[in-house]
Amino acid sequence: MFGIQELLLNVLVLIVFILFIPLIIVLKCNNDSHINLLKLFSFSMAIISCITFPLTLTNGFIFDLRLIALVMGFLYGGLKNGLLLIVVTVLYRLCFGGIGTIGTILTVCVTLISILPFIKKFNNFTKRKRMLTVTLLTLLNSSIFVIFGLTIFSAHFELLIIFYYLAITAISCPCIVYIYETFHESIHISQKIIKTEKMEMVSHLASSISHEVRNPLAVVKGFLQLMENADLEETKRKDFLQISINEINRADTIIRNYLTFAKPSPENIEILNIKDELCKTIDIITPLANMSSIIIDTAVKPFFIKGESQLLQQCLLNICKNCIEAMSNSGTLTIETASENNHLHLTISDTGTGMTKEQLARIGEPYFTTKGREGTGLGMMAAMQIISSLQGKIHISSTLDKGTTFSIIFPLINK
Repeated sequence: MFGIQELLLNVLVLIVFILFIPLIIVLKCNNDSHINLLKLFSFSMAIISCITFPLTLTNGFIFDLRLIALVMGFLYGGLKNGLLLIVVTVLYRLCFGGIGTIGTILTVCVTLISILPFIKKFNNFTKRKRMLTVTLLTLLNSSIFVIFGLTIFSAHFELLIIFYYLAITAISCPCIVYIYETFHESIHISQKIIKTEKMEMVSHLASSISHEVRNPLAVVKGFLQLMENADLEETKRKDFLQISINEINRADTIIRNYLTFAKPSPENIEILNIKDELCKTIDIITPLANMSSIIIDTAVKPFFIKGESQLLQQCLLNICKNCIEAMSNSGTLTIETASENNHLHLTISDTGTGMTKEQLARIGEPYFTTKGREGTGLGMMAAMQIISSLQGKIHISSTLDKGTTFSIIFPLINK
């Protein structure tokens, strides 16, 4: 039907440029100034597109739904954005000429006057009141545009055209505003949920760290108080001193693991020989393995990867230490390397107690440990974070009473 198609095309244009594009902008862009600029551009394109595909009349007047975009741009974007949209509207309308250009200029002036009282308090309105405000202002200014044409310029409009124009405006405007409000409300709620979850995570981690650090400090405090006793034997004094040092070292390890989790980004990237790094790790863990009668079986070849030696060492030590501690009465720690599809495959496995499916699913959580009071759960969490920061992947498989296997993959560097 004549008139309907053009106006419905305008509705489609408004949906694209006012709803979907601003939604994508908000989701993808983090800079507020860039978001405002891109939204202004999107609303400008909505106005330009509406004028480009109008319902054209022979009296020099063209009917379109640009006023929906103009009013929304004013109220949601502020006075500065609104004035820029008026400039875009007038300049682009001048390109089409005709007596309707003067009608457009008069209408946007009335639009500016009618909107000014609402700009400052619009954001404080409820969702329903914002919908009503935008719709009434749009209908008011659309009606004034028609009145200007009929009275000042003596244009002859068909009543059916006027009816289509005002009816589609009245129906589409509240629908567009409602969807716009719903989208932004959902985004706002999602952002609040994410922020709350992050704060909760930080709170839990802080609580966990303070609890774990407080334990060794309490031990140190107790032994230092005992050492104040002048009658204490020298051998006991030395034992107490050594225990205190060990507890301080444990507190330092807890803090270091936490800091690694918080900021594991490698700073001194270099090409590392995985064989050399594993040999350093084996040298460190060998005394611990010997204490538990554990055999270290290696099949390590020289492969090269990118990373930071200190971070990689911490990661390997945490995993190997976990494997050794899982074999309390003897066992075998196996460390193997291989290459496949230009990737290093590092396998570290033990013959220890293993884990259930439920335990395996929780590996890497900051509160979860299979070591009872001896563990914090931070070591494995830090190791997994380091592997991720080095562009690697880790897969853990375990069978109860048979052992656990850590399969780690890093991109290879050809040298």
